[in-house]
Amino acid sequence: MVKPKPDKLRPMAADFNSLARVALAAIADRVVPGLVIGVGRQGKSHLLAAYGQRQVEPGPLPATIETIYDLASLTKAVVTSLLVGKGVEAERLHLDRPLADDLTMLFDRPAVTLRRVLAHASGLPAHRKFYERLFAASGPAPVHRAAIIELAAGEPLVYPPGSKSLYSDLGYILLGALIERCLGARLDVLAERLLFAPLGLSRLGFVELPARPGWMRAAGLDVAPTERCPVRGHMVAGEVHDLNAYAMGGIAGHAGLFGSIGDLLQLALALCAAYHGRGVAGAAPILKPDNLRELWQPAGIPGSTWRLGWDGPAPQGSLAGSLLSRRAVGHLSFTGCSLWIDPEQEVCVAVLCNRIHPEVTDDPRFRALRATLNDEALRAIGYEPR
Repeated sequence: MVKPKPDKLRPMAADFNSLARVALAAIADRVVPGLVIGVGRQGKSHLLAAYGQRQVEPGPLPATIETIYDLASLTKAVVTSLLVGKGVEAERLHLDRPLADDLTMLFDRPAVTLRRVLAHASGLPAHRKFYERLFAASGPAPVHRAAIIELAAGEPLVYPPGSKSLYSDLGYILLGALIERCLGARLDVLAERLLFAPLGLSRLGFVELPARPGWMRAAGLDVAPTERCPVRGHMVAGEVHDLNAYAMGGIAGHAGLFGSIGDLLQLALALCAAYHGRGVAGAAPILKPDNLRELWQPAGIPGSTWRLGWDGPAPQGSLAGSLLSRRAVGHLSFTGCSLWIDPEQEVCVAVLCNRIHPEVTDDPRFRALRATLNDEALRAIGYEPR
């Protein structure tokens, strides 16, 4: 559960002046309303900085390092994939077992394995607007959650599993259901218990709908809104942007996570430590090293950069930039957030923004901005890929 935390601003290091200039220029050119950036190395935060606005409509409000953003598809990497890792360690999940062994609605699809779903190689289509069938006259409801899982399971496969990768929200909707069934609790409860609470992270979590609408603002948290949603008829703030996740009550395997830059960066640094067999503050590693390394190895799907729940930089033209090691891992989100990690050097770059505020646009300048921000952040700390 995301909880309030006193505002603690940190001064920006002089080495990051070029990064700041890039960020401020993008804001001035209206590529994004604002940006919050974190850079970490070997267990330490080297930069936590906010630029521009978290909101421009209905009136301007500044972005801060405490601002909570909709992390959207980062949910797949930092919740769903890591909880799969926890389930594997507990011997309740097995990467090469068909999902049908636990989700009987997939009984006729033995080739849809956990490993393939994690690698977006399940054969399932990318996206379906299931929400359109469920709340024409009403908002999110608990019954819709089960209905969307059933709809995702019933979608025909569009290619042979394992033959290629096709980024699929549907696969991760099913992974969320699998994790809950095998680990015995809802995703938000599991994420808090197994991932966030052990690291003392109080600003990463899901927003349950409709049980607690607007609670983040009521708690005094700075929440970055996303778009004026034509389906919902209002500016979305403090409720998940993704409409399938919204229909599911805000808690899903493909989207729903909210968080601040400080907590996201601390989680990334804890993962780097675990990769090398270390815990944080005397605790055990968040995942066993061999387990995490398997999640972060290329999945071996032809023509794909996907790992298991995480992506890797493309050989050319990567949105991770040109400097980051091609052995690094990361993920992007539709809302504009990103996280990239070089586990070998324990270097992390996180960017939070709401590039879809106040409305969704397809601005090619934002793609270029993603890469430039990562390059400038890495250049500032003297990073050299190995």
